[in-house]
Amino acid sequence: MSAERLVVGISGSSGVILGIRLLQALQGGPIETHLVITPAARVTIEQETNWKLEDVLALATTHYSPRDIGAAIASGSFATRGMVVIPCSIKSLSSIANSYAAELLTRAADVTLKEGRPLLLVVRETPLHRGHIRLMDQAAAAGAVIFPPVPAFYTHPQRVDELVDNLVGRVLARLGIENDLYRRWQGTRPAPADGEEAWPPADLLALPAMTLATGSPEGDPHAAPVYFAADEKSCLYFFSDADSQHALDLQGDARAAAAIHPLVSGWQEIRGLQLRGRVRAVPAGAEWERAWVLYQAKFPFVAQLKQVVARSTLYVFEPDWVRLVDNRKGLGYKEEREMG
Repeated sequence: MSAERLVVGISGSSGVILGIRLLQALQGGPIETHLVITPAARVTIEQETNWKLEDVLALATTHYSPRDIGAAIASGSFATRGMVVIPCSIKSLSSIANSYAAELLTRAADVTLKEGRPLLLVVRETPLHRGHIRLMDQAAAAGAVIFPPVPAFYTHPQRVDELVDNLVGRVLARLGIENDLYRRWQGTRPAPADGEEAWPPADLLALPAMTLATGSPEGDPHAAPVYFAADEKSCLYFFSDADSQHALDLQGDARAAAAIHPLVSGWQEIRGLQLRGRVRAVPAGAEWERAWVLYQAKFPFVAQLKQVVARSTLYVFEPDWVRLVDNRKGLGYKEEREMG
């Protein structure tokens, strides 16, 4: 019997998008997903997302009624690689911690524990009182992994979907399922040999988007945000439709400017990059393939957008001048360098 099955439970706490994204990530892959959604979660899906219940159910290989206590996943003889409850409400946590298997989700979780298989509980509640903490301790003592959806900020997330992907990727990784949804910690960046800060600062090049500025043949300026991935030479790769305004502008003048900066809450934190350089289309070949690997590593969701990519052009912005603005070093601090 194949064990390439994962039981997925979605219970009624806030954060149902985490469970939905996990199902999306596994859809069409080698691992079967066996889904059970509690009645409360069905209400939360309607309140928190634009998803219809039937569309969420369709993401799974197989789905079950929460009342179907005789379903396959209720038996230990049904081989799986484990189970995740994502998100896990305090009610579901309580049932699992106390072996109160009154419905299918908690029965499947209890089966997972008794068979010695991994059980991840993505417990979503805050703040926690001592009763919540006691229940988590009970579940952990029985063998469950308590996995609160705490975001990692070292990735410099700029959007909610980045937080969601990173959390789901880490959940899958804890289950032993390889994925590219999350960015792995690579350690703190070592100082260059000469003691100077790396140029341009790597954390700014790790941000998801730059604002690209171009000019039309008539002299009309245009600026628009684009997702980009940087290589080791600080060349910035991005995709664009051939009929976008900056693509049309670049046909007449390859010179462009760009700005990259994180969101901040005060003027003392303002920092970012201002760049000038040239933009060119990247032809099919080795450079295109290398850039595509970089782009997918930074934005795993593009793997689901192959048709969009197929009708887009890959461009590279090659900066020849960069200015760093950093108010943390003093109001109006600037540092400029030519890029060779």
